[in-house]
Amino acid sequence: MSDPKPICVDLDGTLIFEDVTLLALKIFVRRNPLNLLKALGWFLRGRAHLKKMLALNVDIDVGALNYNKKLLDFLKNKKQEGHRLFLATACDQRYAHKIANFIPIFDGVFASDGKINLRANAKANTLEIMFGRNFIYAGNSVDDVMVWSKSAECILVNPTKSALRGMRGRRYLLLKDCRDPQKPAPKEF
Repeated sequence: MSDPKPICVDLDGTLIFEDVTLLALKIFVRRNPLNLLKALGWFLRGRAHLKKMLALNVDIDVGALNYNKKLLDFLKNKKQEGHRLFLATACDQRYAHKIANFIPIFDGVFASDGKINLRANAKANTLEIMFGRNFIYAGNSVDDVMVWSKSAECILVNPTKSALRGMRGRRYLLLKDCRDPQKPAPKEF
């Protein structure tokens, strides 16, 4: 019998219901409204740079994030079955590692590094280089369609309508009703 496929899990809107970058940006601007100009300057150097600078300037309490308990239970079961688990996120690596340390089920982390914004094609290509097309990917947004196109199996977690449209004709496992009804769906950044 072959080894169980590694499972790569998106963060924003999938493992958690928030968007870490938007949360950090809100905190940064609340400190001083003029910080919006600073953030705009960082953004002009690229999304990955903006995310890095926010991570250097804003501490996020990862224990206060709204984690998807249904997905976490699913992942814990998969881990017991022998699957290796990887957090694969477009948020900055500082936040990603902090979250992975808080939820100690992950075997590794793939994240934005200040130069590369690890979303859509960048994430798909990175995971394909690491695992070939022999990995399972769990995500929720239209950007994840590119990653699912290179994965062996697809898990859609509370997918957006655009993600569902992008998956027409493909087989996937759907994990829904995972959202806290008191909180709105996160915006995609």
